[in-house]
Amino acid sequence: MGVTIKDVADYAHVAVSTVSRVINNMDRVSPETRKAVNDAIEELGYVRNNLAASIKTGKSHFIVAVVPDIRNEFYTSVIRGVESVASKEGYYTLVYTTAEAVSREQNVFDGEFSQIVDGIILTPSQTDDLMYKKSGKPIVIVDREIPGSDMYSVCVDNYKGITLLMEELIRNGHRKIAIVSGPLMFNIGIDRMNGYMDTMKQYHIPIKKKYIRTGEWFEEDGYHLTNQLLQLKDPPTAILATNNLLCIGCAECLCDRGMVIGKDISLVGFDDSVMAKYLGPGITCVRRATNEMGEIGAKMLLALLNKQKEHFPQRKVVLDVELVKRGSVVKLE
Repeated sequence: MGVTIKDVADYAHVAVSTVSRVINNMDRVSPETRKAVNDAIEELGYVRNNLAASIKTGKSHFIVAVVPDIRNEFYTSVIRGVESVASKEGYYTLVYTTAEAVSREQNVFDGEFSQIVDGIILTPSQTDDLMYKKSGKPIVIVDREIPGSDMYSVCVDNYKGITLLMEELIRNGHRKIAIVSGPLMFNIGIDRMNGYMDTMKQYHIPIKKKYIRTGEWFEEDGYHLTNQLLQLKDPPTAILATNNLLCIGCAECLCDRGMVIGKDISLVGFDDSVMAKYLGPGITCVRRATNEMGEIGAKMLLALLNKQKEHFPQRKVVLDVELVKRGSVVKLE
């Protein structure tokens, strides 16, 4: 028979309830007592029966990160941030991908899956938050905001990021600037497009619809939208891709057309990536704290699970961005 919680309590000379509080990372335990219990656990080799504990407490200690995909290194970085915080607090992180499909996302909230998790880190696929709120599960939105929603969220200053990229292009003499964007549903699309439009107006540069291209957020969209731009009679001298996968698709198309980035055309992108760093001559981009976004999202969720909302009096956290200059911007005379 294995070591029981009572064995740990006897060894540490404390009550069984005290051991339970330490195991479940609850308060009202002095540092000295917590250390004594943890020392007893290590000495005796006690292993917590999570299944039995979940049946008794109603908590599974599983959370799920729901993201559009994991081929985008931005989301894998966010997930790493979530997992690093959750694991320290005794939670296991599951990952579920929606492929931007509302029907797949609904499986998380309508099916049995939602019954096995305590809380959800969500990058949403739809702009109506009713289904999320009806689930009854603590939820924190990451990256994308739902317009008009008061749900807890972590995002970045998308508008500022695009402004930084646009001003870098304009400083280098560009006026024929195209933008390749995903859908204009969430802040990541709307705020970035507004940043483009407003900067063009601020510098009195005519906005041409032919230079504005929208699709989904994937490489293939970046590729075919860039191809459309290059077929124009008056193609742009610079392309701004509004996420890292679109930027990869843009770069692939330019290379396939025999164009040299940073010489024949300028390319800048929102989100840093391995490709942006190492594809010669390096892509100028906006960098944001991806791991930190996941970490803050997880801390928010754990605060909700532990009924500690006072730790986050503001429901929305907006992280800053920075411009990373590389060699992909041509200086026009």
